[in-house]
Amino acid sequence: MRSCGSFLVLSVFVVLGSVLVSPAQAQSPNTSDTTLRAALTTVDSLRQAGDFRAARTRLQALRDEHPSEVAVLWRLVYTYADLGQTTDDEDKRADYYQSALDVAKAGLAADSTSARAHLALAVAQGRAALNSGTRERIQRSRAIKRHADRAIALDSTLDGAYHTRGRWHREVEDIGVFQRAIVKTVYGGLPESSIEQAVRDFRRAIELNDQVFHHLELAKTYLQMGRPEAARRELNTALDMPGVDPFAPKYKKEARTLLDELD
Repeated sequence: MRSCGSFLVLSVFVVLGSVLVSPAQAQSPNTSDTTLRAALTTVDSLRQAGDFRAARTRLQALRDEHPSEVAVLWRLVYTYADLGQTTDDEDKRADYYQSALDVAKAGLAADSTSARAHLALAVAQGRAALNSGTRERIQRSRAIKRHADRAIALDSTLDGAYHTRGRWHREVEDIGVFQRAIVKTVYGGLPESSIEQAVRDFRRAIELNDQVFHHLELAKTYLQMGRPEAARRELNTALDMPGVDPFAPKYKKEARTLLDELD
């Protein structure tokens, strides 16, 4: 069992880091400018192709033109998270994640009613937690849950929000009673968690957007529950799916490793 200090790394967004949006999903209901819509479609295509640096450059230019446009800001959050996930330089990674958090806060300040702004802040808080001390990680963990819940309340069709919340429930459920008592006594505790809720959230994410990483994380949840056959089904599904995500090879490699360990 991990210590209370180590479990709160909550690296939920190592997987969620590639919150991709297909060109068909690119149109934001708050984006009426046809030129901006076209630019965002290009950005989504660049991210889908794994060209995160080019996507960042375009988004930074769009932010200069539209500083309060949430559709630009939440994409920039995810792009910084993508860049952090793809670099081996720890200092650069920390800088990318801090930039993601700064932009996410700006997005929520621009429109606190935007579900995507809340989800982006949940993502950014998770990434920032990787470079935080225990107390700060716990605070960020609370923020992850709060903003994921709010995103779902505002838009029940966001698969990434269910994925995020599912990871949160599973990670928090992975601490023991003693560690929970310490967290509650020393740091004020965490919201209630449920491994069954994690399953429901991942299943809902799959219903909304059938992706490799949703199946992979559902499989991990089943493994944590001691349900190897259910996990095996999800892992096989993940391996059989086409890899449309630039991180899909990484997810599939992890799925293959987990499946081999079951055999």
